[in-house]
Amino acid sequence: MQTITKPIALLAALAALLASGCGGSNDDGSGGASTTVNRTVPAYIPKGDVAYIDAIVPHHQKAIEMSQMELDKGTRADVKALAQRFKDAQAAEIAILTNARKALTGSATVPTPKTDPHMEADMAAMMAATGTEMDAMFLDDMIPHHAEGISLAHRALPSLTRTDVKDNANTVVSNQAKEIGEMQALRGS
Repeated sequence: MQTITKPIALLAALAALLASGCGGSNDDGSGGASTTVNRTVPAYIPKGDVAYIDAIVPHHQKAIEMSQMELDKGTRADVKALAQRFKDAQAAEIAILTNARKALTGSATVPTPKTDPHMEADMAAMMAATGTEMDAMFLDDMIPHHAEGISLAHRALPSLTRTDVKDNANTVVSNQAKEIGEMQALRGS
């Protein structure tokens, strides 16, 4: 069992909290008592190796696209170096995961996920950005993107059976938590 340090555990807990939403009360405007409105967002939990692969591969592909935009249009050498590192690592992870998918299903092809309007809006904004605005936007958008990846991997871990797929999920949790810390530091510099 992998030991997770306190900061990494806190980041993983934060990612899970962000991904799960929250509940609350809402005044219905009738002047009466507040009614409870369930605002809990059901968290997606990939059940099994193939479901995890089919969720994390498109997630990694978006990170590669975001990283490429930073490499093409950003200006800060330190942010561009981080983007290159993300691009290389996630491309290698995709290769491992699609090979595992092929072994499990006979096909390495991951189905196209549903469109995420929020992600598409973020990508459109990044496409329009350049220079220092691009650097800031890359960091601001990649931090929650990594948090989502941590949550996805963490939720999948109990149902994963293949060693290579489990190793990937553990790597996503540990590495991306560290990378969030790096990005937070770069935002402040």
